[in-house]
Amino acid sequence: MRRIAAAVAALALAGAAPLAAQYFGQNKVQYRSFDFQIIQTDHFEVYYYAAERAAALDAARMAERWYARLSRVLHHEFQGRKPIILYASQSDFQQTNAISGDIGEGTGGVTEFFKHRMVLPFTGSYAELEHVIGHEMVHQFQYDVFSRGRIGAGVQTLINVNPPLWFMEGMAEYLSIGPIDPHTSMWLRDASLEGHLPTIEQLTYDPRIFPYRFGHALWAYIGEKWGDEVIGEILQASTAGGVEAAFKRALGLSLDDLSSEWRDAVQTTYLPQLAEHYRARRIAQPVLTQKRSDGTYHLAPALAPDGRDIAYFSERNSFFVDLYLADAETGRVKRRLVRSTLSNNYESLRFINSAGSFSPDGRYFAIAAKHKDKDDLVLLDVKKDEEVRRIRVPLNGLTTPAWSPDGKQIVFTGYDGGLSDLFVVNADGSDLRRLTNDKYADLQPAWSPDGKTIAFATDRGPGTDFGQLRFGNMRIGLYHLDNGAVEVLPHMEHGKNINPVWAPDGRSIAFVSDRTGISDIYLYDFGDHNLYQLTDVFTGVTGITPLSPALSWARQADRLAFAYYEDGDYNVYGVDNPRSLRHQPYQEPATPPVTSLLAATRRDTTRSGTPAGAATLADQPRAAASVYRSPTGFRASSATPPKTDSTTGATAMTVRTLLDSATSLPDTSEFTFKAYHTRFTPDYVARPTVGYERDNFGRGFFGGTAISLSDLLGNHTLVFAGAVNGRLSEAQVLTAYINQAHRLNWATGFTQEPYYFYQPTTIQSDTGGLSVLTVGIRRFVIRDGFVQAYYPFSRFSRVELGLHAVNIS
Repeated sequence: MRRIAAAVAALALAGAAPLAAQYFGQNKVQYRSFDFQIIQTDHFEVYYYAAERAAALDAARMAERWYARLSRVLHHEFQGRKPIILYASQSDFQQTNAISGDIGEGTGGVTEFFKHRMVLPFTGSYAELEHVIGHEMVHQFQYDVFSRGRIGAGVQTLINVNPPLWFMEGMAEYLSIGPIDPHTSMWLRDASLEGHLPTIEQLTYDPRIFPYRFGHALWAYIGEKWGDEVIGEILQASTAGGVEAAFKRALGLSLDDLSSEWRDAVQTTYLPQLAEHYRARRIAQPVLTQKRSDGTYHLAPALAPDGRDIAYFSERNSFFVDLYLADAETGRVKRRLVRSTLSNNYESLRFINSAGSFSPDGRYFAIAAKHKDKDDLVLLDVKKDEEVRRIRVPLNGLTTPAWSPDGKQIVFTGYDGGLSDLFVVNADGSDLRRLTNDKYADLQPAWSPDGKTIAFATDRGPGTDFGQLRFGNMRIGLYHLDNGAVEVLPHMEHGKNINPVWAPDGRSIAFVSDRTGISDIYLYDFGDHNLYQLTDVFTGVTGITPLSPALSWARQADRLAFAYYEDGDYNVYGVDNPRSLRHQPYQEPATPPVTSLLAATRRDTTRSGTPAGAATLADQPRAAASVYRSPTGFRASSATPPKTDSTTGATAMTVRTLLDSATSLPDTSEFTFKAYHTRFTPDYVARPTVGYERDNFGRGFFGGTAISLSDLLGNHTLVFAGAVNGRLSEAQVLTAYINQAHRLNWATGFTQEPYYFYQPTTIQSDTGGLSVLTVGIRRFVIRDGFVQAYYPFSRFSRVELGLHAVNIS
C-alpha cells in the first residue's frame, strides 16, 4: 500500500511538467488565443468563438437532435450537460489543449473520458459534421454509462470492461450512419475476396486491423438480427460482467459463435456478387502499386497535361505521407516533390481531402499546405524541384486547387467560419475573389477547358433544408462565371456524386458516384444529356474517405487515372480514351443496393419453405439459455425481433427509423448564451490510501492521494499530490500550476521529496556485554520551488527555460 501511494505521487509529479508529453515529439503550438463563448442547450454546453458562430448554432441544434435519437436507442439519459468544443478548421482544431498530444490530419473528432468533452472541427460539409457529432456523441453516451452519469468517475469500470475498439468505434459508426453504407460495403467485399475478413478475436487483439468499418458491419448485423434495442442492453450489461458476458446475456451467443455467424453472413452476401463486377485491371492498367512504386497508399492522383507524369501522395517507405512524382506508364518514382511533417512550410499536405493539379503547360504544380495556423496555396516548379510562390489567403483553410485553362487563375475550396465556398485567385497571388457564399458544401472544383464554367461537388438540391438541418446527397454542380449562376446537373438524385473532372474537349464530365452501392466512374454527356457508367468494379474507386478525391483526366493525352481500393491498399490505375468504356445510357437498377447481411439468409429460408424465425426453442438450444426483454415483451435472444406488435400497433424502433425521422429541432431562441470563464473541475482523483504500521523500527501512519484539476478548454491545470510514510516532515508533496492558454506555456510549483541512503552498519557492545547491531540510514529532504517556460517557434523548434530554488535538509 505504501508503494502505491508513492507511485501515485510520482505519477502526479511526472504529469506536472507541461512539456513532458511532447518532449521528444513535435510541438503543439497555440498560434492563436481563441475567445470562446458558450451556447447552453438542454443537454449540452457548446463552446465556440466568434468566427464560427453561425455554424456553431446549427451544430448545437444538431446535437440536441442527436441526443433525442441516441437516448431512445440506448435507453439512457444524461444527468448533466456535456461539453462540445468546436473549431472552425482542422488547423485550429490541432491547437486545442482539451486533448493532449499531437492531433493528426486523419482525426475528425475526439471524445475524451475524464470530462466527456467532445472536440471537433468543422469540415465545410454539414452532412459530414452531423455524422461526426453523432459518432462522438455515442462515445459520450458510452462514457456516461461507464461512469454511471458522474463525469470523472468510472475509471475503474472502464479499466475492468476494457472495451475493444470494434465495440466502441463500431457502435459509434453504426448509430451515426445506420445500416451498412457503400464505404463499409467496399471493405467487406475486399476482405471477403482477398481472404482477410477478420474474426472478432482478431479485431480485438490485432492492432493492424482498422476496426471502424468491420465494427460498423458487426453492429449492423446485430441490430438487424436481434433488433437495435439490444445495443443499449449490451452496453449497459458490459459494465457489470464485461463485453463477452454482455453479448452472452443479450444474444445467447459467445463472441466466437457470433463471429462465425457474422463472417458467414458477410461472405454469403458479398462473394456471390463477384460475378456481377470485375477488378480494375480488366479495363485499366496498374500505374501506382506497392510492387511498382512502393507503399500501400497512393492517393489523390494528378496527371500532367501530356499524361506522362503523375503526382500523388504516398507514405512509400517512410512513416509520413509525402508528395511524389512518378512515370504515369511504368509507375517508377522519379523523385519526392515535397517532404511533409519535417518543415515549417509543409506541416501537412491535406492528403485526405485535397489533391494538387498541374498548370496547363505542365510546368507548375499547385497544392494546399499547412503553414502555422493557416493553409497556403503553394506553387511548385516541377522541373526545377523548387517552390516558386506561396499564396497566403485570409481563410481558415483550403483544398483542391485547380488551374484555369489559360494558367492565369486558380480556383479552390476555401473554408471560412466552418463553411466551405469557392474562391478564385490570380496565379501571382493577387485579386482573391469569393464565388459562392452560403452554407452549402462546395468542394473539389474543376475548371472547364473553355474557361467559362467551374464544375464542383455540392449538396445543393431539394433534399437540403438548412432550416430543418436536412442534407441531401452530394451532386455535381456547375458555376457559370459569366453570371454567377449555379446549375446542378440532371441524373444526380441518387448516391454520392463527387470529384468532377472535365473531358479534354469539354463536352462531358467524369465523376465518382456510389449510386449502385459501389463507387464507380460515371460520365455525363452535355450533347445528349445522358449519364453513362464507365466502370463496374468489385470494390470501389475511392480515396481514404468517401469524400476523398480519386480522379484525374489529362487534357492533352485523353488519359484518366483513378484511385482503386484492393487488398487493403489504395492503388492507382490508368485508362486511355476512357469514353470508349461507355455503352448504353445508365438506367437505375431494379433492386436497391444491398445493405443487409441477412438478405441472403432470408432468400435461402424462403426457398426452403421455412419462415424466418419460425424455429422453436427446442430447435435452438442456445436460445433457451437467454431471453431478451423488449418493450413489446419477451423473446428468445436468438430470435429475430418482430417488426410490429399486433396488439399495440407499436413499430419496433430501429436506427434507420430514428435517422430518417423528423425529430424536432430546438429553436435558437431557446438557447442561453454566456461568456466563458475559467472554472476548475477534477480530471482525476487518485483513490486515497491510508494505513498504520508498527514494527521493530517504529510505528506510524502512511498513505497518499493525488488530484488533477483543469478548465474545460485545458488551458489551465492544477495538480496536487501528497504521500506520507511516517513523519509529516518527510512527506512527498507536489503542487503545480500549468498555463497553456497562449503560445508561451509555463508552469510553477513546489515539490518535496525525501531520499534515504544506507550508511555503514556498526556493531557495538553495551554495558551488559551484549552486541548491538546499528543500521545507519541517512535522510535527505529536497524541497524545490520551480518555474518552467516553453516557447515553440514552430512545430519543429522551441526554446525552454527553467528556474529552480532548491533546499536540502
